[in-house]
Amino acid sequence: MKVNAEQAERLHRFAHDLRNRLIGLHQALEQLRQTPSEGDRDEFALFGEQQYFKALREVESVLDDLGVERGATKPVTEPVDLGDLVRKHAENLRFRYERKQQPFIFELAEGITVQADPRMLGDIVEALLSNASKFSRAGQPIRVRTHVDGAEAVMNVQDNGTGLSKEDLDQVFVRFAWLSNRPTAGEAQGRGTLARARQWASAHGGSLEAQSPGVDQGCTFTLRVPLFS
Repeated sequence: MKVNAEQAERLHRFAHDLRNRLIGLHQALEQLRQTPSEGDRDEFALFGEQQYFKALREVESVLDDLGVERGATKPVTEPVDLGDLVRKHAENLRFRYERKQQPFIFELAEGITVQADPRMLGDIVEALLSNASKFSRAGQPIRVRTHVDGAEAVMNVQDNGTGLSKEDLDQVFVRFAWLSNRPTAGEAQGRGTLARARQWASAHGGSLEAQSPGVDQGCTFTLRVPLFS
């Protein structure tokens, strides 16, 4: 495939930036082998993790700049009971919130039927519940509410966890963006899941937004999807 001069320059910058990230990751791994201090090992591990996610972010940026389409498959919709779907996917995550002794508090309005792809909407719900658990400490409750607002069903997932700074809040739906908040029990981070969840919500004609008063003040994610009519 031939590229024009502008694309070639963008690919050159991408290759340069990606090499720098990989060099940084390699240096962190070398230091980890040679460093006996636990505190220093944690610092180098964090640096290596940053380089890893920044490399992934560089890949996403170049794909965006070159107009490469990717993302949500078009949803195949049908009537879906929102309450039943939420309960089902909360059960899938029972192992996670029982391990951290996190009570889930459900305030689910009955009889809310949405026009949705059950697999895709289920993935959104599970992503939000999993995220709330990861960034909440042991014993902290997670509250899930649903209600109707006009022609839309609304689901709020609220936690009292690590919260988001203003800078993190601006980046929380950006694929592989490096955020300062950390899971509370060392859980793995995909850092692309919430971006995909927002894309899936948009593919349904809905939306996904996040709010947080600040660091250590919890977070609320609000999902909106069209009602079945």
